[in-house]
Amino acid sequence: MKPTMDKQPGTGRRFCAPRQTTAITARIAFFFALWLTVVPAAVYALPQFSLLTGNRCQNCHVNFQGSGLRNELGWYSNNDVSLIPPASLGLEDFYTSIGKSNTLFSDNLTFGLDFRMQRAKSHKSAIAEAKIFPMQAALHAAYTATDWLTLEGMYSFGEKRYNGQALFSASALLQPGFAYPQLRIGFFQPSIGMRYDDHTMLIRQIPGTDYTPLIAPNYADVGTEIAYEGLKWLTVDAGVFRADNLSENTVQDKQGTLHSLVDKDNLSRSGRLVFWPRFFESTLNTYAGASLLANGNFSLVTTFAGIGWTDHISLLAEYAESNKTDMRKTETVSVEVMYQVASPVLFYVRGERGRTTQYIPDDSIRNYMTQWVIGSQIFLLPYVELRPEFRIVSTEQYPQTTDQYNSGRFTTQLHIFY
Repeated sequence: MKPTMDKQPGTGRRFCAPRQTTAITARIAFFFALWLTVVPAAVYALPQFSLLTGNRCQNCHVNFQGSGLRNELGWYSNNDVSLIPPASLGLEDFYTSIGKSNTLFSDNLTFGLDFRMQRAKSHKSAIAEAKIFPMQAALHAAYTATDWLTLEGMYSFGEKRYNGQALFSASALLQPGFAYPQLRIGFFQPSIGMRYDDHTMLIRQIPGTDYTPLIAPNYADVGTEIAYEGLKWLTVDAGVFRADNLSENTVQDKQGTLHSLVDKDNLSRSGRLVFWPRFFESTLNTYAGASLLANGNFSLVTTFAGIGWTDHISLLAEYAESNKTDMRKTETVSVEVMYQVASPVLFYVRGERGRTTQYIPDDSIRNYMTQWVIGSQIFLLPYVELRPEFRIVSTEQYPQTTDQYNSGRFTTQLHIFY
């Protein structure tokens, strides 16, 4: 028997999952097939899902930030979201056997996995060859030791590719009840802006011809964070962290000498405030907030907002500004519209613009980067997504160099999760 779903006050709608359409016509199915052949797709991000369903991140995930391990409700919400009925492929018994729950030992142990494979080619060369490569393979688990203590962790298979990246995270979550604050202690990522699962978004990049992560995928440091979500319309969190991994990132001073982005001996301080008002009997969902990460003379400030019509369309925007005093400043903005055609199929368009100012004696170097992304998120089967995408990337540098480029690329990503 499937677990009972909590209800959102004022509605009869269960958490996390958009309403299932009763049928998809042959005409729409043909359009989907045509789309798959000519348009590559988008990468789905949790903030959009929040706007389409009216749920905060913790409704479907173990931690307040979202992403990572799904709780039982977040797992169950994808149990019947599928473009292709499993029974039509003879998979009904398979999904019945794995589709009971993502918990074991009287629901005390929650487990999950994420696997991503992508076909793509570089924007930097007109003759670049398409390559197929794994992007992610991670295992997640959480153990509820008592009513007030949960232990959670993640392990990512593969090699470390970016400065500041971690191959695992682990933390203890202490909370006597939902009306009380949650204390998190361990090795994890501070709350920074909204949490996306597209690592190429400019919000966490250093814009330019050789753009690299400002905050690496799966970045984590040792620290503690306290968060409060006792009110349905408010999230507040603040934390203090060591800077061992963040200090791996480097920046040049005016003389071209490399320095760590932050002082490893300093503590990083983080804070975030998010409002989640809903209107018109929970039909219009919104959020707005800001966050700060600071360490010595480095700071990263983000502001973000979104609005969504339940099960129809969402619009979100985020601005991020980082500053290393007298060395480098980055400014990025991202705006995205997502449209839900049906529960298993969502289309979106995203525009991003970023600028990096590198300070040098008597002048500065300015790098600009623009990205346009058109794509879709398609749940072919429960827990199986296809993400075709088309991305246009252009760069500019002043003073000008020969490294600038303007290109369009198709990519396709397969995402299997549980």
